[in-house]
Amino acid sequence: MTKETTTMLLTLVFMAVGILYQVAIGVIYQRMIQQADTLSGTDNKLLRQCKERFINCYKLNGGVANIPVFVDKYINRIRILGMSINFMKHLSGQLMLAGVFVAGFGVFSGIIEGHRFVDLLPYYIISLFGIYLYLSAMSIVDMPGRRQMLRTNLTDYLENTVAQRLEHGIVEKEKLLWELAQEKSAKAEKRSRAEIRAAEETPAQEEDSFLDADESAEKKAPVFSQEEAHELEEILRTIIGNRI
Repeated sequence: MTKETTTMLLTLVFMAVGILYQVAIGVIYQRMIQQADTLSGTDNKLLRQCKERFINCYKLNGGVANIPVFVDKYINRIRILGMSINFMKHLSGQLMLAGVFVAGFGVFSGIIEGHRFVDLLPYYIISLFGIYLYLSAMSIVDMPGRRQMLRTNLTDYLENTVAQRLEHGIVEKEKLLWELAQEKSAKAEKRSRAEIRAAEETPAQEEDSFLDADESAEKKAPVFSQEEAHELEEILRTIIGNRI
């Protein structure tokens, strides 16, 4: 492979990869924008992660004070193959510059070696055509506009749908907890009243039982002792004997 062919291939590779990065950014943003309105049933991994993080943050902090800031932070943290979208954008520009630089190096080497203008013309054509495609991809992608559109859609959905549902769920949960607390306090109050009533009735029952026990004891206790009964029996026998 000659030096001219190597230089041409490097120029094409750098420029093509730079343009592909721009196209990839546009595709990512476009898919997220299309599915941002229906986050409840979306299969987009990035949007699901955004929704889950928002729900966790909302439950943990009792709400999200500034939803647009939350959305901006999430968009800045989006990673594709370990690269952020801003990094992909800058890398795309650097690759295009690298392609132009390699093409310029090929032209410079051709001039030094005494090549004719016709031999150097492919470098100019590739460079101009690559720059044109890159600028066209940038205008079609319109990264700032798509970013703003995605931010608006996410903010609207999170603020007017997810946050409202979470707030309603929290209110219902608090209402249920309040009802359970009221029911529990009512049961405790009934139980305490029953215990007080039982405590009041117990001494009276014990007193009645003591009185009944004394009465039964008095009834069962004999009037005379055994010795007194024996003496009384002897006296009665003497009186009856005297009368007879």
